Amino acid sequence: MSVNQSSLWPTLLSLLAAVVFGLPIIYTVLCHPISRMASPNPLYKELSKNAFMVMSAKVDLAAGRLISFNDAAGKLQISRIVGMPGDEIGFTAGVLSVNGKPAAEYPRNTLLNATLIVPQQAVFYFPDFIPDVAESTNPGTLANHLLAQSNINASVLYVFDQATSAAQHPELFVYGSALIVLYGLVFFGLGKRKDRIVKPVYHLARISVGLNFAIWLLLGVLGISFGYKAIMPAIYYAFVSWLTFFGLSVAAAGTTLVAIVIFAVLALFSDTEFAAKRINP
Repeated sequence: MSVNQSSLWPTLLSLLAAVVFGLPIIYTVLCHPISRMASPNPLYKELSKNAFMVMSAKVDLAAGRLISFNDAAGKLQISRIVGMPGDEIGFTAGVLSVNGKPAAEYPRNTLLNATLIVPQQAVFYFPDFIPDVAESTNPGTLANHLLAQSNINASVLYVFDQATSAAQHPELFVYGSALIVLYGLVFFGLGKRKDRIVKPVYHLARISVGLNFAIWLLLGVLGISFGYKAIMPAIYYAFVSWLTFFGLSVAAAGTTLVAIVIFAVLALFSDTEFAAKRINP
């Protein structure tokens, strides 16, 4: 298939739009980056009854971050990283410590007093709360809470609940709303350039961007209608987690997303040919 020079850049930019603005929904479905937690008795401080988690399959691990993994029975679990490789974990009289500093108290936990060093390529995980006496009667040992990093499915980047308000975090709601608007602009911008884009690429970009636009718009409207205010910032961070899939850090993914947005808008809505007017004296 030959591509003339005037169609080259619009076609390449349309292909970029199809990838960047078309794959997030597919990634969301396959990698499950957004989940709604509905546990009346959560083990973790931020996972309230109506909280949303934004997860990523590739992100830098760090102490304090929530992670997901499958246990020995194959059941999906969420837990918090407490210790990283080389950290000394101790448990004495209900107090969990990391490198000699108290990290949390578990007065009902019957875990035996012990210490261990977290091995390389592993993490030490532990819940924020012990839910009930029955579950705390057989906590096992510290070694039971070691997890190979290769067994971690995803990391939780952000958690939003109904207390997440536009007054507290206006930028999160602006980002989420702006992405929905941007989808509409890119979708109609592609239609404007229809005659300058190679047909297969045009149809691919138009369909992928259009479907994403419709889905995100529907989610945003339903979220606001039913009071799930956190859906707006969650939409924005779905894109951040999509970019971290390529190995970018969260900060780099956010910066990259802003650059892509600016580039896409300029490319789709700016004329590529300029005619200089000759001023007659």
